[in-house]
Amino acid sequence: MANLQSPHLSASAYNSFSGVLPRVMKKLFLIILLIPLVLFEVYLCTAFLPVQWQRAIDRNMHRVLPESHDSTPITHPNLDREIEEVLLEHIWLRIALYVVTVILLGGNTWVILRVWRLLQSGRTAKETV
Repeated sequence: MANLQSPHLSASAYNSFSGVLPRVMKKLFLIILLIPLVLFEVYLCTAFLPVQWQRAIDRNMHRVLPESHDSTPITHPNLDREIEEVLLEHIWLRIALYVVTVILLGGNTWVILRVWRLLQSGRTAKETV
């Protein structure tokens, strides 16, 4: 086997450097993974807000997200209101949607906790299983 060590580094310096880079990359990856998970958690939590608050968030979302230059015509202008009417008429459908949302929240929370623990401990996923 060929010697993969750098000719400019001593063996101990090379070993310490080669262990640092993967740890930094893993931490960076975990931080990058944690950001969308937390944003998704916040988005799921908005399902439990009053409808007026949800509409206010939707109206002001253009300030946070980039504008869409979608030129497709509106296929159904009152779709939101019709969905609300159906959910008010069929309470079991509303309950089922809340159950699905709670399951998604629970799963996402569990993943966030796992990623957070990995970030705090500095271990890899294989070491925690």
